Amino acid sequence: MRKIIRVILISVLIFALAVFFISCGEKEQNGSNSNGDNNNPESPDSSGDEIIIEETDPDMPELPKIDMQGKVFTLLTYDDWGGSSAAADVYAGELNGEPINDAAYNRRIKLEQEYNCQIRVAMMQTHNDAVDAYRTAVLADDTSYDFAITAGANFTSLLSGNYLMDFGKLSYIDMDKPYWDRNYYDSMSVAGRNFAVSGDISKRRLECVWLMCFNKDILAANNLESPYALVESGRWTYEKMHEMAKAAAKDVNGDGVMTLEDDIWGLNYTGDTIMGIINCVGVKLVEVNSDGIPELTVGTEVNLERLYRIYTTMRDHTYSIDTLFKAGGGLTDLATDIGVFAENRCLFLAAASHNASYVPDKPSLRQMEVNFGIIPYPKWDTAQESYTPYTAGNYHPVITVPQNNPDIDSTGIILEAMAYEGSKELKPAYYDSLLKTKSARDAESEAMIDYLFDNLSYDMGVMYNFGGIGGVFGYDMSTNLRANIVSVIERNSGVWQRAIDAVVDEIEKNN
Repeated sequence: MRKIIRVILISVLIFALAVFFISCGEKEQNGSNSNGDNNNPESPDSSGDEIIIEETDPDMPELPKIDMQGKVFTLLTYDDWGGSSAAADVYAGELNGEPINDAAYNRRIKLEQEYNCQIRVAMMQTHNDAVDAYRTAVLADDTSYDFAITAGANFTSLLSGNYLMDFGKLSYIDMDKPYWDRNYYDSMSVAGRNFAVSGDISKRRLECVWLMCFNKDILAANNLESPYALVESGRWTYEKMHEMAKAAAKDVNGDGVMTLEDDIWGLNYTGDTIMGIINCVGVKLVEVNSDGIPELTVGTEVNLERLYRIYTTMRDHTYSIDTLFKAGGGLTDLATDIGVFAENRCLFLAAASHNASYVPDKPSLRQMEVNFGIIPYPKWDTAQESYTPYTAGNYHPVITVPQNNPDIDSTGIILEAMAYEGSKELKPAYYDSLLKTKSARDAESEAMIDYLFDNLSYDMGVMYNFGGIGGVFGYDMSTNLRANIVSVIERNSGVWQRAIDAVVDEIEKNN
């Protein structure tokens, strides 16, 4: 009997131990210990609910969440650039189903609610009107405007007086964040001061990038090499562009004269875009020395050699034409600078990304029924290390803060928040939906566009336009067939240098 009892007790003990270890094993698999605590946050807890871990955006700015008690921020800007308002992507009064408008509206509402503030716009008719209003307000110590978006074309005039705030004084602006353009910020620096920024507050900076379009059908008809392959292999050079352009040009009507309105051209450019070609082959009009002071560099031996070659070949009107101005000057009767390309009568179009934007009654890359691709402007030769995209300085938006702004901390917070939020919705609305998807026609073009926007450079001479230097190398030299580059530089160098000196003196005097 005692043996039987021992056998029963041992069996009960073994069964109990087995149940215990099975239970522990199940709890380990469920991430719980004997107390029901969850040891694995990525697994369901004892209640059966999943624990969700929210990932923090590493680019999110570290800004104080303060109540601004209804403060009104007013943006000063203008309404005359290419038929498209500079403020359409900064201030939107209501939703209308248009992606950029709605992205701007959603951003505004979000920030107004988050900081208990209001964001409004003071709209001037032209960029000159906006700059005049800027000066008038600062001189009268009128603090109506908290920040402004004006054009690069007249930015320098605001430095002729103590009108602008040095962004180094705005505590919450972090130029190392990807929603700001650090290269632009550094390129605009004079004597260690920074009065202008560029970032995702506005889409307009994305509309100012030089890009080259090519007609695939004309390319195929002439059995020419793929520009995509040339870019990838590093052989897309200035000489290669002209070689292909000459091969594609055709006197269609057979009258022995190349006519803008009738014939097929190899290369189509304007007084604006020739400045982009000059920059992209490595010529800078002005560079900053080690002390942060701008210096004229356009007249170096290397630059003179390249400029001479550019103006000789670009003005060869047997295959290359300035579309906006006929040889010797004079407006053409074509609607826009891309009219010839839109009519399938040009191999290469030297254009800018704003040509992708919709403008009523004018052709655009987005609308035209042309089988085209997009590539960078060419580099000078195969020895040039890389393709160097630039922007149109006179069109480029310049974000500034008035010198008499009484609340730079709140302004810095709102600018930083607007740039960050713009990178999340506003930039994709333009970059992905409009430029890449609706204008670019193939995967290769989309990759080229990515390269262009990720590698932008800036020429201080073009951005500041000291003494009108940008116009001289653009429109003046493009349309004046008798202009000699050496004599032009010798005649104007004093004017350009005095303009540089005036800006440097003004900055050092007031800061």
